[in-house]
Amino acid sequence: MTSLTPGAPLNVEPAKGDANQKAVGVGSVVATTGAVLGCAACCVVPLAFPVLALGASGAVLAWFAGAHMWITGLALVIVLAAWAWLGWRTFRRGRPLARSTVIMMIGSTLMLALALIWPRIEPALMAMIR
Repeated sequence: MTSLTPGAPLNVEPAKGDANQKAVGVGSVVATTGAVLGCAACCVVPLAFPVLALGASGAVLAWFAGAHMWITGLALVIVLAAWAWLGWRTFRRGRPLARSTVIMMIGSTLMLALALIWPRIEPALMAMIR
């Protein structure tokens, strides 16, 4: 009980109540903290993830642009080795390659050819876009 008369000393007594009030207080703090973390996971993370993904993909694309020559050279070696291995395998077994294998190898060879001529056709393509 408190005294509200002017000049009188202020006597504050602790509130007497149920023994479960501490448990209720702790439970409400835990629930509020959980709600805040839930909102952060629901709202902040989906908004922050695209920014992180775009930044990382830009860095990866810049690295690939700088590594174009040696990656293309490595791809050339791999495709030539694959054709040689498939030719050796065909010769050794005496049977033709499966149609799907030939189609995939022709596709990879065409993609390699595009990668090899890309530095020559890119300026013209960029000029058409502008």
